Order: sequence, then structure tokens, then C-alpha cells
Amino acid sequence: MVQILTILLPIAVMIGVGAWCRASGFLSDTGIENIKKLVTKIILPVAIFHALSTADYSAKTAVVVGLVFAVELLTFGVGFLLRRLLPEAYGKYIPFMVCLYEGGMIAYPLYANLCGSENLSRMAMLDIPGLLFGFSIYMGLLEEMETGTKPSAKNLLRDALRNPAFIASAAGVVFGLCGITKALLASPFGEAYLSAQQLLTAPMTAMILLVVGYSLKPDITDWKPCLQTILLRLLVQAGAIALTVAGLRLLVPGDDLLILAVVIYMSAPATFSMQSFLRSRQASAYAAAVSSVYVFISIAVYAVAAMFLAV
Repeated sequence: MVQILTILLPIAVMIGVGAWCRASGFLSDTGIENIKKLVTKIILPVAIFHALSTADYSAKTAVVVGLVFAVELLTFGVGFLLRRLLPEAYGKYIPFMVCLYEGGMIAYPLYANLCGSENLSRMAMLDIPGLLFGFSIYMGLLEEMETGTKPSAKNLLRDALRNPAFIASAAGVVFGLCGITKALLASPFGEAYLSAQQLLTAPMTAMILLVVGYSLKPDITDWKPCLQTILLRLLVQAGAIALTVAGLRLLVPGDDLLILAVVIYMSAPATFSMQSFLRSRQASAYAAAVSSVYVFISIAVYAVAAMFLAV
């Protein structure tokens, strides 16, 4: 029990501190946005780059990336079949709400806190297909739906190349395949590089959870479509987890930490970046409310995983 509490308490405390900072006015929206910018544009990309550039690449990597990409396409397609279950104002967003995952702000810190930053390469590997899918089909169709204009491949590529997580992932894979970072670590400069990397990424989990706690403030009056969406995402993602785990057990058996990464990753809310595309206040409030509630589901899954590891 003490071991489980040791794992769960830091998560609860940091989210609670974030909520207190909002309620008390200790931090302003501008201040929390600056912290978020520091995390998403510097600290998290450094952690992603290091994890991917020091990972071991093999046929297993291609299998994992391909499988997760296929599952994301499948869940996106299932979302179109579920649109009629909600009123049109909300139902049109169901395909985007039941697929893709908020890796950076939710899955990464939870997994790092549970399994250690040294194992983040498994989470980063799962996020590669998410980034590829997100910056192509997902954002392209969402932009077309919201603006009425066909997405431009040039603009999608431009947005991807401006996203620090995408750049870090691409660079990390290249450096990992070429063995550059491993060679650096084996050199006389390796210890200095590792010290700088660890110092820079050490506050990542705490800062992200602070931002998450501060952001738990859904502003919506009609909760029915939100709860319906949460239920639909739970059902779709339960199937996605089962399908992915079964595939990994068959194709690349023996990596329990990868299985755990899948469970935590696919238990995260839909990507928070979706909200930047939504034009109406009603749609933004709806997406924010669904994401806020789903954060607690992610933490509940994390708690169950922590209990299993503690046994």
C-alpha cells in the first residue's frame, strides 16, 4: 500500500497544486501558458529526442509503428460510424474525439513517473505514428471541416516542421539509426551531455502535471453530449488497446513495458491541439470538457497500472 501511495501521491499533489494556482490566482493564464510553452517547445522535445536517439531500432520498431498507425486509422474510421449517436453540432466531431492521443501533456509524464525516463523510448515509439497521422489526415480533415477549404499538403508539412515534438521525433530517429547519440555517450563528452539532458528534463513531469491541474476548468452547460462522447471514446479505445496488445503479443512478444506504454498511451484524452482548430465557442467548450474529464480516466488507468507493478 505504501509503495502504491508513493507512486500515486506525487501525481495527485502536482495536479492539486495546479488547480490551487488557478483557484487562488497564484498563477495567471499568461504565466501558465509560458510554463506550457517551455515544456512543449524545449523540455519535452529534448526528452523525446534523447529517448528516440538512444533507442535500439530493428524490425520490431517498424512493426510497432505500423500497427499503431493502422489502429489509429481504424478508430478514426469507427468514429464516422458513430456520428449519428449525437446531435449534429457535436456528432461531427466524434471521429476526431475518439482517436489520437495527448501524448506530450498526459501519457509521457504518467509513463515516465511509473517506468522511469530511461524507458521513454517505448512511449516515443508509439507517438511517432500519432504525429504522422495527426499532421496529415487528422488535422487536414479537421481544418477542411472547420474552414470549408481543402487542406494543403504544403501547409500541413509547414505546421509539422514548426512543431518541436515532430522535429525532435524525426531527429531522434535519424540520430538513433545512425548511432550518433550513442557514439556521443561513449565519448569523453558523453557524461557532460547526459548531465545536461537530465538536468533539463528533470522537472518535466512536475511542470506538465501543474499545467494539467491548472487547465481542469471546463466551461460548458450541456454535459450530456460530453458524457456520451467520453463513453464512446472509452469503448473505442478499449477495443483499440485490446487489438494493439494482441498484435504486439503475437508479433513482438516479451516486452511488458511496451504493453504498459500502449495501455497508458491509449488511455490518454484526444490531442489537446484539436481545440486550436475549433472555431465556435460551443465546440471549444465541448472539447475542453471532454478532455478535462478524460484526464481523470487516464489517471485512474495509471493508478491501476501502478497497483499491478507494486504487487
